Amino acid sequence: MSFKSIFTSLGNGIKSVFTGPSKKDNLFELNGRVPIKNAIPFGIQHVLAMFAANITPIIIVFSVLGLLGSNFAVYSMLGALFMAGVGTIIQLLIGARLPIVIGTSFTFVPIFITIGLSAGGGEAAYYTIMGSIIVGGAFATVFAIFYKWWGKIIKPIVPAIVVLGIGLSLLGSGANQFFGGTTILSQVIEHGTTPTGIPYFVYIIVALVTITVSILWSLFIKGVWKNINIIVGIAVGYIVACCIPGMVDFSGLMIDSNALIGPHGIFDFPHILDFSKLRFEVVPCVLTCICFIVAIVEAIGDTTALCNAGLGRNPTGRELGGALTFDGFNSAIAAMFGAMPLTTFSQNVGIVAQTKVVNRFTILIGASFLVIASFFPPIANFIYTIPDVVIGGTMVILFGSIAVIGMKSISEIGWTDKNILIVAISVCLGFGITIANVTLSDNTLHMSVDVFNKLGVGWLGDLLSNNVLNMFVISIILSWALPDSMHISFLHRKKKEEIKTEEKPKEEVKE
Repeated sequence: MSFKSIFTSLGNGIKSVFTGPSKKDNLFELNGRVPIKNAIPFGIQHVLAMFAANITPIIIVFSVLGLLGSNFAVYSMLGALFMAGVGTIIQLLIGARLPIVIGTSFTFVPIFITIGLSAGGGEAAYYTIMGSIIVGGAFATVFAIFYKWWGKIIKPIVPAIVVLGIGLSLLGSGANQFFGGTTILSQVIEHGTTPTGIPYFVYIIVALVTITVSILWSLFIKGVWKNINIIVGIAVGYIVACCIPGMVDFSGLMIDSNALIGPHGIFDFPHILDFSKLRFEVVPCVLTCICFIVAIVEAIGDTTALCNAGLGRNPTGRELGGALTFDGFNSAIAAMFGAMPLTTFSQNVGIVAQTKVVNRFTILIGASFLVIASFFPPIANFIYTIPDVVIGGTMVILFGSIAVIGMKSISEIGWTDKNILIVAISVCLGFGITIANVTLSDNTLHMSVDVFNKLGVGWLGDLLSNNVLNMFVISIILSWALPDSMHISFLHRKKKEEIKTEEKPKEEVKE
């Protein structure tokens, strides 16, 4: 392919987003412009569902490293917002050219905690992790470029099982948020009361209000506006929460009048990290590269589910290759802003499955909102005030939709004896091992994969705790190891010969 054809293809991909007259019906078309009055709410709906989850992995990792609240954490969050917006725009215009929204990946959390603790926490751990992300992102970019060749070993049943695995992995998260979130639940379980003093059942009522409004809106509103049910449900749920004293924490909205420019002011901007302090250590880099392979597997599943749900087809090789390549590229660039790796967000897949809004121009508007939010902390801080129960009231719809898409994809491929066996083993072993647990003599509950920590290979336990990776590996091995007919070939031939032998005399009598 010549450079001229490459730039022509690039130009066509960008121009196709803005071609033709602006119509609201284009919401359900991949290309074309949409009136701003429609594009803004639908675009924001696409990013609002992933907004809080975009920084949650950062909070988890940096709290373990002892850096939560430090400038490292603050600028990592700003960088995550900035690169989620920029990375999404890159995917829309150059990469997959699909209605993709990207954000900070949860896949890397266990490995980064292991790497960080091994490095002793603090600043040294931070720069070790960032160095491994740059190396891993570059590796993933190069690896994904060759998808055209290695992608041939992935049979159709494998992406369908991966989509199902992604849906299953998110069910617990959605249900957890619906019932209050980790902070509320742990406080109630330990002390019998919520940290705010609000009766626990009030949180459940808010979650039920959110999900009920989302459902009723989609039932009774006609036209394109019925597809904005997710953002309407969140808005109504948030208003109800604000009416309950103490449920919404507004402390994060306080602005430092002495420093209007900065993380606690009105304006700030993502910061480039100090490259001279980066640490490139072999083991962390290798573990991060392995995690990037897991992220690639998840991206294959998300991209497949996105196309099936919104476009009624499987992604093309060019679309998949673009999605995977630029996920790695965006992650490497994100590390330069102190952010963690980025990947296609499953929440977006759920939105598309529910609303069928696949317009790239519309999502471009939403991605621009992410970029703007990274320069104005009050915007991001306002979004973070939305309680978990409000987000959970819509996430149970979106996350459940992903699992259903996976089931639907498997059905369309066919419930053959071979596929049933692959799905059964992938789900029971691949997903089952991540929820298997054991109660010790001191009545403490531990995951079964924790046994690898005692054996000195905790990194293996971290990998096995990812059900998507487990299901991918199992399904791809079985898809090649098992025969399509599910019969031992020489026995099958022998049976055919016996049948022919029995039929031969009948043919002679007939003659």
